[in-house]
Amino acid sequence: MCPLSEEEGCVKRRVDLIDQFAELVVGADDPRRLAERTLEVVMSLTNGRAGAVFTRDDDRITLFASRGIDQHVLDAIQTVWDRHRATFEKGETFYVPERDSDNRLPKRSSRLGPSSFAVVPVFNGEDLVALLYVDSLDPHFCSAHDLERMSKFSKIVAKAVSEQQPHRDRAQARAEAWETYLERTPVEDMEREKLLLLLNRNEWNIARVARLMGVTRRTIYLRLQRYNIPRERVPKTRLRAANA
Repeated sequence: MCPLSEEEGCVKRRVDLIDQFAELVVGADDPRRLAERTLEVVMSLTNGRAGAVFTRDDDRITLFASRGIDQHVLDAIQTVWDRHRATFEKGETFYVPERDSDNRLPKRSSRLGPSSFAVVPVFNGEDLVALLYVDSLDPHFCSAHDLERMSKFSKIVAKAVSEQQPHRDRAQARAEAWETYLERTPVEDMEREKLLLLLNRNEWNIARVARLMGVTRRTIYLRLQRYNIPRERVPKTRLRAANA
């Protein structure tokens, strides 16, 4: 409940959050953007300094989306993951209200970095798929209600992370297909395809293709002979249309 003297500021904050929720919905087709916008909303609700989503890949965690993080955050989340993975697998939030007095973590060498942070496990069904991290330079930045709200937002993060997986699988499949092509295709065949591609894209302008490849026109003509590529005669009207 906002005091009357702060009512105007509270109204503005609610409007800002409504705008952010709207953008969450609009940008839902982009998994990474959805995660970033979710972070922004959670950070607004908790007055957080920085936030991040880390995806789980077997025993490792990988940064997926972030806002305002630094090396201190990366070090902290790796330490927490290494030491308290079982906590997350049980579905429990790991909250550090005051970094320097928390005996669950090793003493830090300096006071730089967050004074308090929360790490919420993100589940897709029964599978732990990610971690939602938010921190603050102030101790005790999260109430029990804030932690509960973060858990609810973890469902949106789960959607983003789960939708990203098919994108990642397709990208990996494309990379593997390209690697297979490179392994099995003779160098001369690849050079022939590259030359044909450049010639077709440049309307068989030999001088232009020679400049693009950093060779002389004579070299291009010799390669046409070597690779048995019949030279295509492009009508001048077609060339003018292409250059228009």
